[in-house]
Amino acid sequence: MATPSTSQPEKSEWLIHVPDFPDAKDRRTAVFPQHIARMKSDPKDFWVFGGATLKDCVTPGQPPHITGSAMLVYAPSRDYVLARLKDDPLVEERIWDIENATIHPFFRPKRGPV
Repeated sequence: MATPSTSQPEKSEWLIHVPDFPDAKDRRTAVFPQHIARMKSDPKDFWVFGGATLKDCVTPGQPPHITGSAMLVYAPSRDYVLARLKDDPLVEERIWDIENATIHPFFRPKRGPV
């Protein structure tokens, strides 16, 4: 049996919304490849899903108006999640407004496909 000092903390899912800064639209595309590259160094089970939040529904033939990001992650604590988000190029390049991010514990009765 593992002792408290050597056992891994139990992980939970966390639902996150991070708004973009209002002036981020034109810079987001340039920073996105760095964001994806950074994600590849995260634990394999960290990212459950993620995507852009939009001002309005997508209109065919028009680019989406991205207002931020929504994600579900699997991590040991809110502090862990916040530290990881702060280490992202989207924060470093002032795309994500990390000061206005929301991070909520999230529960699904069953992890995996419904």
